[in-house]
Amino acid sequence: MKNDCAVAPVVAGLLILAVIVTVISVYFTTYVPSLKEEAEIEHLSNVEREFLLFSSDIENAVWQKSEGRLSRNIELGGGDVFLSSIKSGGVLQVFNDSVLYQIKNSSGISKNFSAVRFSYTPISNFWHNQGYSWQFGYVNLTTEYGEQTPLLYSDMNSVKLKLNTSSNSSGLFSSLFDINCMYEPVFEKDAYGNFTGTNYLNCTEISMTLTGFKTGEKNYASGNGLSALSLETQINNYDFTEEKINFTVFEETPLNINETLWKDMNKKLALIEKRKFNNVHVLCYQEDIDSHIGNSLGISFIDPLKVKIREINLIISAQ
Repeated sequence: MKNDCAVAPVVAGLLILAVIVTVISVYFTTYVPSLKEEAEIEHLSNVEREFLLFSSDIENAVWQKSEGRLSRNIELGGGDVFLSSIKSGGVLQVFNDSVLYQIKNSSGISKNFSAVRFSYTPISNFWHNQGYSWQFGYVNLTTEYGEQTPLLYSDMNSVKLKLNTSSNSSGLFSSLFDINCMYEPVFEKDAYGNFTGTNYLNCTEISMTLTGFKTGEKNYASGNGLSALSLETQINNYDFTEEKINFTVFEETPLNINETLWKDMNKKLALIEKRKFNNVHVLCYQEDIDSHIGNSLGISFIDPLKVKIREINLIISAQ
C-alpha cells in the first residue's frame, strides 16, 4: 500500500509532463508555422510601407531642392514569435543606374547626372520570398524568379503613361533641370552718342539648377536586424564665364524617361528663345514633335557670359 502511494505522484507527474510535451509539440508543428507566416506578412507589409514613404520623400526632395537628411528604418528580418525567435533575413542595397543627362561647355568639360535604384531582397523567408525595389520614381514588388510588378499601378503601361504624359509637369523627371536668366534693356546709340530709337534685350547672366542621384558610400546592409534607407541632399554652387553650353539626354533610359527629360529641357530653353535676346542663341525646338526628340540642345553667347550652376545631388544610402 505504501509502494502504491509512492508511485502515484510519479505517474501523475509523468502524465502532466506528457501533456505538456504534447501541447508543445502541437504548438510547434501546427501553430508556430502559421504564426511565423503571419509575423512575416506583417514584417513585409512594414517594409512595403517604408519603401512607399521613402519614394515620396525622394519626390519631395527633388521638388524642394534644399539641403537636409532623412531616413526610413527597414527591419531586414521577421517571423519571430513566442518560443520561436528564429528570424528570416534580408539584403538592402543601393545601385548606380542609368546616366540621365549631361551638360558640356565649350572646352569639352562635361558633367553627368544619373539615376539610382535600391532594393530589399528577403532571405529564408517564412512566407513568400517577396521583395521590393525602387527605380525611376516607382516601387516594384519583386519575386525570387525575377518578376517585377508595380505596386501603385495596374501594369507597366500605366507606369509609362504616368511618367511620360506631356501634361505631367509635376513628375519627378520634369523637375531635374531648370534654367533662368537675368537681362537688361539696351538702347542703341549712334557714333555720336545719340539714341537711334532701336532697343533690345541683352542677357546678362544664366543660372541653372541641375539635379541628379548618387549612391552613398554605405550602399549595402544584410542580416535580420534593423537597417535604414537614408537620403541626403547636398547642394554645390559655382559660377564661371562661358561661351557655349550643350545638353545631351541619353537614350538608354527605360520607360521613355529620356523623352520626358528632353521635352522638359526643350520647353524651358524655348522660353528663353522666345525672349529674343540680342546676345544669345538657343538651340531648341518650338514644337517638340517626335522627330525632334533626342536632338542636341544648347545655348551660346556672342560674348562670354556669366553662368551660375546650382548642383543638387540626392545621395541614397543603405546602412
